[in-house]
Amino acid sequence: MNYRKIEINNSNIDEELNVLLNQIAKWHNLTPKIWRSDYKVSIADIEETVQKILNTKNEDLFLTIAEDEEGNIQGFIWACKQDKSQDMVMIISLYVAENHRGYGIATKLKILLEEWCKHDGIKAIQTTVHYKNIDMLALNKKLGYVPGMINMTKTLG
Repeated sequence: MNYRKIEINNSNIDEELNVLLNQIAKWHNLTPKIWRSDYKVSIADIEETVQKILNTKNEDLFLTIAEDEEGNIQGFIWACKQDKSQDMVMIISLYVAENHRGYGIATKLKILLEEWCKHDGIKAIQTTVHYKNIDMLALNKKLGYVPGMINMTKTLG
């Protein structure tokens, strides 16, 4: 598996980068469907996610992909420095294709993020995980993440 940090600036937005960002945005937006079968994603949702990535200053963005030997993306991590506190990074999304899970790709992506953070003087990484995502909860615990606040929702109706 090859790992590549994606650098984005106005001069390198070509068709290949556009396809890559759309794949990342699609995976990011489809993740809730794993836990909610009624979850719907629109083309507008995907386009909005691509714009969020493009609108993030390159120095605040950590976007790294995992590619197989044929150059096909099999996973990614997307994290950003937080506006309020430039010494904290929030993992927005981490995804590994189903047929590539269990091979350490998510671990490697998180370790690469940690290296980038240490190089930039970041003091903390924050993430959210769905309570049903037992594998990611276990990985985070193994990597030293400590649980914090639990967000709970009640749908009225």
